Amino acid sequence: MMKPTPLAYALIGLTIQEPRSGYALRKVFETTPIGIFSSSPGSIYPALKKLVENNLLTQNESAQQQTKPVYHPTDLGRKWYYDWVTMPVTITEVANNIDIVLLRFAFHESITDTKATYQFLKSFQKSVSKHFSNLRDFMNSEMGKALSVHGALAMQNGIKGYEAHLVWAEEAIKEFEEC
Repeated sequence: MMKPTPLAYALIGLTIQEPRSGYALRKVFETTPIGIFSSSPGSIYPALKKLVENNLLTQNESAQQQTKPVYHPTDLGRKWYYDWVTMPVTITEVANNIDIVLLRFAFHESITDTKATYQFLKSFQKSVSKHFSNLRDFMNSEMGKALSVHGALAMQNGIKGYEAHLVWAEEAIKEFEEC
């Protein structure tokens, strides 16, 4: 069994929102902020083929155009997707893949479990807070103080970005506390 990539999860999530052809999936990547993934046929179609081979998606012919298969999630695909979307956020993800973490959050709209969304946001807040603290500690360390002006300014930019993520997380948590 394959270990799905973020692209594979995104494909499953998009087919959960609406069954789509490969072409329609490519267009989503070209025309929306989910464009962090390549829309090239060389990446989309092999990923779709693997998802079908691993029973995470099925395909059938479209009623409109018999030449374009339409992809649908399987029960197994839905389970894998749900587990991916709702798993707690780690500091490593925050530091290295913040775009994927926020994609996971955006896909929470396809699940109806507000408790899972709230828990996801709390884990995001905790991980961002820890990473933010680690970056500030680094800047106050001997290594941080030895950075060049350019290095220090780049670090300050990163710190301010994580500070904004932390403010956003606190606001988002309030939205879901009211649910």
